[in-house]
Amino acid sequence: MIYIQTCSTSFWSFLTNDIFWSAFGAIATAIGAIAIVFAISQIRFEAWLKAQEIWTASEFTNLRERIYQRLNNSNADWSNEEENKAKDACRKLDELAGLIPYLPKKIAIKAWGVPYAKLWTILEPIVIKERKLMEWPDKWKAFEKLGKSSLKQHPGKTKIK
Repeated sequence: MIYIQTCSTSFWSFLTNDIFWSAFGAIATAIGAIAIVFAISQIRFEAWLKAQEIWTASEFTNLRERIYQRLNNSNADWSNEEENKAKDACRKLDELAGLIPYLPKKIAIKAWGVPYAKLWTILEPIVIKERKLMEWPDKWKAFEKLGKSSLKQHPGKTKIK
């Protein structure tokens, strides 16, 4: 009986000990910090997968190839069908650019910088025209921001040789 009473007294003094709770709080904080780091890396990974899914979709790849054909002839008029396809491309490029804040920017610019610079060079007139038509000055702003940033990073890469 004395042993049980001694154990319960020891246990109670252990639970009321400030050092125990300080150590417990520090351990819980460390576990929380590790969980946050893991969650951030998981979000980045998911964003990378989504970005790759958008970029490599066959319809979008074909659309980009058609747009790249205008790179050395950017003054040519756009047919209605071409302009509608260009708007589709702008939507996808804006969607992809919206994921960039969740990715390491250096890696994103390295992976997609040159194509974005070229696509922005070609599609900027379409974006400007659409903004005026819709009276929406920030439409496709993420695409514009990444396109201009890519042009600064890759200034001589806006032509197809």
